[in-house]
Amino acid sequence: MLMEQPLKQRLIGATILISLAVIFIPMLVGHDPTESEVISIDIPEAPKDLDVPLLALPDHEPEQLAEVSISKESGVRIIKGEKPSIPPAPKIETVEGISAWVVQVGSFSDKKNAEDLTTKLKTAGFTAFVEESTGKNGDVYRVRVGPELSREKAEAVNKKLKEEQKLLNTIVVQYP
Repeated sequence: MLMEQPLKQRLIGATILISLAVIFIPMLVGHDPTESEVISIDIPEAPKDLDVPLLALPDHEPEQLAEVSISKESGVRIIKGEKPSIPPAPKIETVEGISAWVVQVGSFSDKKNAEDLTTKLKTAGFTAFVEESTGKNGDVYRVRVGPELSREKAEAVNKKLKEEQKLLNTIVVQYP
């Protein structure tokens, strides 16, 4: 055991000396650093028209339109001031442009009949759907096939429905 202690100290000392040599010798013996390329950037001068001083906003007192009281019993009441006016709702305008065409196959008052026909047409490979609307005599369920972007394609689907499905009372209508 006595022999091992001096050996450990010598090994630790040798390791420290080698580490210092690895760090410092390249600094002393190294070559001159290469000149790095100097890049110059020409920065333009600031525009002269930006020399406008900042102006502070004038003090503004909030405008009180009305004094309102809210309670569970009477709801909202205006105590003092003008009654606020509510602008009318914007008018909904239809977007012109793309229109489609569908083949109306039938119109039913019973939803089950409309769904049965739709299932039959889907099984045959047509894109059928039911459109529900309310008429004078109650709900109406229209069975339609399509939509198609051109009337000619819708007419071709109509002809195919008449030949394959024997549906004779079909019409082509614009959709929606």
